[in-house]
Amino acid sequence: MFSFTKRPETTFKLLDKEYRINLAFNVVIEAFGVLDSDLDDAEKINKCFDLLVVDSIQSNDIAVKADVIKSLFEYINEKPYGNDESDYNSESQVDEPLSSQADYDYEQDAGAIYASFLNFYHIDLNQMIDRMDWHQFKALFDNLGPDTPIQKIRQYRSDDLTGYKDNPEQAQFVSEMKSYYQLDNQVEGDGFTGNASAIFDMMMGDAE
Repeated sequence: MFSFTKRPETTFKLLDKEYRINLAFNVVIEAFGVLDSDLDDAEKINKCFDLLVVDSIQSNDIAVKADVIKSLFEYINEKPYGNDESDYNSESQVDEPLSSQADYDYEQDAGAIYASFLNFYHIDLNQMIDRMDWHQFKALFDNLGPDTPIQKIRQYRSDDLTGYKDNPEQAQFVSEMKSYYQLDNQVEGDGFTGNASAIFDMMMGDAE
């Protein structure tokens, strides 16, 4: 998560040697896409490793690479709020499909996210490619104003139509917006929430 007192991680240690990592926001988003792809687990690990780790390591052991990637995703998914362990240990959280938790997709919503950063922060994300750290990007993304394009889209997706039972015209409009902005992965029934560490844990659990 973003911090004023800790600089973004740029290296990790393995067997007493430091290796450089690349956690630019666009690289991390690309790694998310790898996890959500049809590649097999070994290919996902290797691809994510090649994306996030700059230096070569003296090992082709998939288990070593998996441990590194797991640690990196845990770091990537650190957040300042909602870390109460009870939130994660409840059966409802464990059993809830990951796809049901998503109301945005970094790839499908890229245009809306770009426009939102430009409108709200006057930041051109194209100029930040390979420059802005993931946690800087995420801190800004999570605090975009409610009137930005991506936040409006997320609101449509999460709106409960029962709240408009006394206003059929508004209910119809919101229903049309929900349909128009529906995420492709929700149509297919197999979504990616951006919680990479949880998905990676599930993937590795299946492999054991």
